[in-house]
Amino acid sequence: MIEGLENIRAIAWDFDGVLNRDRIGKTFPWHTALKKEFGVDLPTFVEHVFRTNPRAWMTGKEDVLDRLEDWAKAVDFEGDAEDVLELWLRESLDLNPELELIMEQISLTGITQVVATNNEARRARTIRHDAGLSAKADAIFASGEMGAMKPEPEFFEQIETALGLAPQEILLIDDGVRNISAAEKRGWLGWQYEEDGQMDLAKALMPLMLLADEAGESDESGTQG
Repeated sequence: MIEGLENIRAIAWDFDGVLNRDRIGKTFPWHTALKKEFGVDLPTFVEHVFRTNPRAWMTGKEDVLDRLEDWAKAVDFEGDAEDVLELWLRESLDLNPELELIMEQISLTGITQVVATNNEARRARTIRHDAGLSAKADAIFASGEMGAMKPEPEFFEQIETALGLAPQEILLIDDGVRNISAAEKRGWLGWQYEEDGQMDLAKALMPLMLLADEAGESDESGTQG
């Protein structure tokens, strides 16, 4: 049970590590696909593209495609950097169907649901258009489009302003301890999601799930006769 859940008017879902199963154990499927398709040296690739000054590309100050092109030149990659980008975007989407069901049920209550993710702008567009969340999420807030990232206060402030809600009316579901702590410091409610923790989350959200059941039953009774 989450204390204060009765006051919640919006749920902000983290994407990677929560809604999206971005890894299997410690392995990222797109790593496997990248090595198989292009034969790249993964440690060099990851260090060059993602780990060097990550905030720059996470907040939209740098384009991840530019980084890919720089990497391609540095290692004399014979392929096209845009093909590498396309593979990464394609192979890094794997939504958790059980969490999708929870989202669908909560949507019956009228509670706003949004995605709140640290992702650059190109992947944000992929999530928005290709992840299949358009019918469940009312909006997608991504750091690459916002110019701020979790756990920075500006990230949460922008969501509060966009939704027109007070901090205590928003619940963050995230797998990052620092992100949860930062949200709670602002007054949000927080739930730290652990791998394969969909059952624990469902129990924590049970009051909302019961509201959804009542709403569904009401809709059914209204269509009879």
